[in-house]
Amino acid sequence: MKFGILTTTALLIAMGFASGVKAENVSQVKQLLETKECTKCDLTGAQLAGADLSGADLSGANLSGANLNGANLNEAKLNEANLQQAKLQGASLIAARMHGVNLQGADLTKANLSLAGLVIASLKNTNLTNANLVGANLESANLAGANMKNARQSIANLANVSLRGGSLSGIDVLGVNLRDANLTGANLTGANLNGSDLTGANLMNANMANVDLKNAALP
Repeated sequence: MKFGILTTTALLIAMGFASGVKAENVSQVKQLLETKECTKCDLTGAQLAGADLSGADLSGANLSGANLNGANLNEAKLNEANLQQAKLQGASLIAARMHGVNLQGADLTKANLSLAGLVIASLKNTNLTNANLVGANLESANLAGANMKNARQSIANLANVSLRGGSLSGIDVLGVNLRDANLTGANLTGANLNGSDLTGANLMNANMANVDLKNAALP
């Protein structure tokens, strides 16, 4: 038993040095993996690819630059966590609580964010290409410069969102709420906005080529 614990610790330390995680944070990585409780922990640059963190409490944690590719974060608590520049390709974040989370510059390519709560989240310059956002709540989120090309989303809330200069090219947002959204200069080429609510939205200089606006409520 002791040998197993020592081996695990040694592996975690090796992982920490290999990934650039500060030595003093290795114990917090170990705490997270063993208990799934790590509020306000410093997990900067942590290597957590493929980790099972479903239901974990990471509220207020610093995960900037962390590698979470393919990780299971279903129903995890990430309220006000810092995930700036984090790698989340193919990660599963179904029904994750992410109120006020910082995902600026993060890579969420092909991530599953269905039913996730992303109210007032910062997704500035975030890569959401081919992400699943069905049922996600992005009310008042900052998506300026974000790439949502071919992302999937329907019957969701994007009210008051800012997508200034971002891209919704090819996105399917059937029936989405875009009321009062700032879409200034956004690329909406080929987007499906069928039945969506764009009342009060700012579409100045937006690229609307081949956009499906059937049954949509326009500004």
